[in-house]
Amino acid sequence: MPFTEENFKLLNGFTMLIAERFGYYMARRLTQQDMSEKLEEESKAVREIRKGIADNIEKHIENPSEELKKAILQGRVDLDEALKPLNEKRKPFTEKMKPLQQAVRYLDGVAIPDSLKELGHPVTPRFTLSEWVGTALAQQKQKKKK
Repeated sequence: MPFTEENFKLLNGFTMLIAERFGYYMARRLTQQDMSEKLEEESKAVREIRKGIADNIEKHIENPSEELKKAILQGRVDLDEALKPLNEKRKPFTEKMKPLQQAVRYLDGVAIPDSLKELGHPVTPRFTLSEWVGTALAQQKQKKKK
């Protein structure tokens, strides 16, 4: 593809599109991280209740008893009660994250593939990694081991 002013404009627009996409992605991740930090206590309580229910279900499968059955049913009631305030406190965060995720999904599914097609690089499925990606992933894996 010969370099023209039109190509330059398309490439510049594509660069801005990718930057916008990653901006939405990062904002969503930061909001999610903030939510996790601010709701850590409530989330921990819900996890503990779920763990108790799961443990009791396993015990009940191995050795059924009326006592375990009641504990499982009571755990479900406790879980519902613990989830109500947690979900209410999550609401402002999820309302903030929802449009960001929708934007990322739209850009990934429509805008970026259309832009690549316009630039002469239509997206095609790739079932094997390129050499440079394979090398980068291997290096990343080695860094995590250290």
